[in-house]
Amino acid sequence: MSQLDYQVAMTDEMVEAAAELEGRPLRVEPWNHEATLDTIRHYAHGVGDRNPLWTDEEYARSTPYGDVIAPPTFLYSLYDGAIGLGFEGVQPIYAGTEWTFHERIRRGDRLVPEAVMGPVTVHAGGTASRFAIQRVTTRYTRASDGVLVAEALASTFRVPRSGVDGGLRYEAREAAAYSDAEMDAFGEEARAEVVRGADPRYADDVTVGDPVPTVLKGPLHQITMTAYYAGCIGSPGYKADEVAWWYRYWALNDPERLPNNYDPTYFSERVLPSLGHQNADVAREIGMPGAYGNGPQKCGWLAHSVLNWMGDAGELVEYKVRLRRPDVFGDIARCGGTVESVDVATGRVGISLRATNQLGEQTSEGSAVVVLPRRNA
Repeated sequence: MSQLDYQVAMTDEMVEAAAELEGRPLRVEPWNHEATLDTIRHYAHGVGDRNPLWTDEEYARSTPYGDVIAPPTFLYSLYDGAIGLGFEGVQPIYAGTEWTFHERIRRGDRLVPEAVMGPVTVHAGGTASRFAIQRVTTRYTRASDGVLVAEALASTFRVPRSGVDGGLRYEAREAAAYSDAEMDAFGEEARAEVVRGADPRYADDVTVGDPVPTVLKGPLHQITMTAYYAGCIGSPGYKADEVAWWYRYWALNDPERLPNNYDPTYFSERVLPSLGHQNADVAREIGMPGAYGNGPQKCGWLAHSVLNWMGDAGELVEYKVRLRRPDVFGDIARCGGTVESVDVATGRVGISLRATNQLGEQTSEGSAVVVLPRRNA
């Protein structure tokens, strides 16, 4: 029996209607509004980032910042740019983000996301014969002075589910199982991770081809997801008890009250599609191989490798991620990269990024631009 109420084909009319939404403002419902000691810590621990700059007040007081700051991708916890507007009954799946960061996020900053719909493009692929990519542009400003902190162009796949001819169809697979020896090796690899921290990395010492060491994430399971969701919820569908019932009521009777202008069918379904991040049966009905990870979560993982490498004195100014394949429960993700360019005069370093699972599949790719200090500046 189908758990999801909607198995809908994507039509030309849907694409045309979605294209007409370009420039339309969205009703954004942030998960976090303010960068506090707890919200920053919950986010950082949710992506496995142990850097004390995000969590340790005593350590942070010894840095030039004088207090805890947030990792740049903390902004996902305000609003990740995921969109479910239009394409009624067609599955939204996060596709990636292009970030420009202008200001560091400091403890106590109250941040305001303002989002508008962007363009829509149509594509063909191997796991779905026809799908759309829907975009949204978000500006994040500091409430106290209106300063622009960051801008993001986020992309969401709109893909018909597995019950539709040509819909999303990954081959189902069970969660990977590992021996005690393999698990011990994963633990050793994770504990060997180097957080550069207070030791500055200077642009003068960086060479094209240098590795950005990998961070190991996983094995992915429900606790991983729960820890991430403690710090960062993307979909507005994550509501409990009476609040959830009100959202369902609004979906059926007053959809203008729904956050992010979401398609009312998302909330009125018997089983919310976001349950696919926890439940293998729902995930496979969508067309995924099994219960799968969250897209912005993966973007946070890749950024973690860059933040470790650059040290506390570095600054991430540009960051792009394209998600290629889902991370399924049981998967391991190794996220890292390679230095592609160095401009010592400006301190700008370009990095290519990638994530690979235990099967050797590249699941994501991306790039970053970091500004490093210079020895003789």
